Amino acid sequence: MTALSSLFSTADILVVDDNPVNVELLMDLLEDEGYTMVEGMTDPLQVEARIHSKRPDLMLLDIRMPGMSGLELLERLNTTWGEQVPAVIVLTAQIDEETRHQALELGAQDFLTKPFNHIEVLQRIHNTLQLQRLLSERSEKANLLESLVAERTRELKILSRQDPLTGLANRQVILETIEQLRSDTNDLLTFFIALEGLDDIGRLHGYDIMDQTLCALSAHIQTLTDVPLRLLGVWSTDQWVIVYGAEATHSQAELLSVRLLQALQAPISLRQLSVSVRARIGVSCTGFGRSPEQIVRTAAIALPAEDSQWQSYNQDLEENLQRISQLSDGLQMAIENNELHLLYQPKVDVRSGAVRGVEALLRWDSPDFGRVSPVEFIPIAEAKGYIISIGKWVALQAIAAQVRWREQQAVDEHFTVAINVASAQLMQPDFADWLIAATEQAGLPAYSLEIEVTESGLMHDMQLAMQQLQRLAAAGFGIAIDDFGTGYSSLAYLKVLPVSVIKIDRAFVSEMHINNQDQRLTNTVIDMARNFEFVTVAEGVEEPEQFKLLQAMGCDLIQGYLFAPPLKEQMMLQLVASGFADTLMFASQA
Repeated sequence: MTALSSLFSTADILVVDDNPVNVELLMDLLEDEGYTMVEGMTDPLQVEARIHSKRPDLMLLDIRMPGMSGLELLERLNTTWGEQVPAVIVLTAQIDEETRHQALELGAQDFLTKPFNHIEVLQRIHNTLQLQRLLSERSEKANLLESLVAERTRELKILSRQDPLTGLANRQVILETIEQLRSDTNDLLTFFIALEGLDDIGRLHGYDIMDQTLCALSAHIQTLTDVPLRLLGVWSTDQWVIVYGAEATHSQAELLSVRLLQALQAPISLRQLSVSVRARIGVSCTGFGRSPEQIVRTAAIALPAEDSQWQSYNQDLEENLQRISQLSDGLQMAIENNELHLLYQPKVDVRSGAVRGVEALLRWDSPDFGRVSPVEFIPIAEAKGYIISIGKWVALQAIAAQVRWREQQAVDEHFTVAINVASAQLMQPDFADWLIAATEQAGLPAYSLEIEVTESGLMHDMQLAMQQLQRLAAAGFGIAIDDFGTGYSSLAYLKVLPVSVIKIDRAFVSEMHINNQDQRLTNTVIDMARNFEFVTVAEGVEEPEQFKLLQAMGCDLIQGYLFAPPLKEQMMLQLVASGFADTLMFASQA
């Protein structure tokens, strides 16, 4: 057996010739060469059955045979088997060009001429088997590649519909599910969930723990047997959507929202750690007349501002959001368009009635929206970051006004102007240096300007806020804590912050004349401030009874509508000149 044929010794070879001598000759030749699977046939009518039962690797086929010629057999095999027809070498004593062309068109690979040259026969058989082997390998590789591509395509299709971290449905699936449910029924509850505190977990414990928290949370929500959810999906990393496809009532929305908040905010144990997130939920209670995108959007609009709360969508929320967006756009250009101005509310000495200072209060008169309340536009300015530039404008306006009044001798040298400083301003590392430089450049003593900060504003970065305020206090600025008692940990930081003024919040003042507990709280704050040697200012004083109580408690200054609302400059200066000593309020004490 030669090396050439050893590779194909097990090849299935079928010899088809009506001459038994030729069949026997070829079979003996092949068997002597080492081929072990050789079969001969003299009846071409039996070939189709043989191929059906067992397809050979190669057929040696005579062209001229009684009953059915080789060409007819090839044509029938092509009709039945198509591309799966075995390889064919045509056996012939004589063959004309037309017959040769027909054989080639029908798929014949080669020709062997009778009488046979043994070496040529073996070589041509080997060559044909070698070619078939290469074609078979390529076909197998192509089939394997096609299979791998199909599998990978299937995997990618699945991945394209999943959140890569949790494996939950992504936006596409969420919208498709809502569309399906919306088509089936008008009853649809869609919950838009905002997860808070994930970044804190990542910074504190590592971002792998944050990822594990999300995975554990998604697994936990899906196991809630008392919350029959249709779909839990990921809108973005910290925003999830839950779809519930039945009984879209307010009571059902409340029941499910409360249960989801409990489950979402429950502690999660990971690697001997206990972590938890906070959540807010907005709910859209119907799918009628809205697209899937609109349904998700309305649920997102309904997100409440506070953690651990839920809220259902209503039209007022949409209108409010549109107004906020419009105000935000207008506020961005308000300074350049000269739409902002300051009003000044006097601070009256409780003992003498003199006006000792004013608080500068920002106002916005918009040509598009009219007079916009600070309660409405200040939070927008803080959220959008406009408060930095607006805060600088306020400070410069207050400094210029104080310089102007002093030059006019409209105020004495102890008169102060208080400006409100937002937490975002305190977080600017150069804020204190900038304000000191602006005051010095104006030729104004620092003590004539007072900085009002809120307790909540200090808590964003206590260390940085402390550095800024200490720098300002060292330069001579007065530091006032606004809305005292409504923040977080007043007593804890009063001993370390350079505070000189405590402003008692109107929440304690407004009912102190009819509420004994408010009286006691206010009196306690005044006593504490006196012990710290702080000046006390009571805000929101509107009733004579409130004034009398504050006077008896030893409060230093009062600010409120009892004496004056926020005023324009000229009216305020008139009150500074006259004071309130001659008014009935003070005259009755003489």
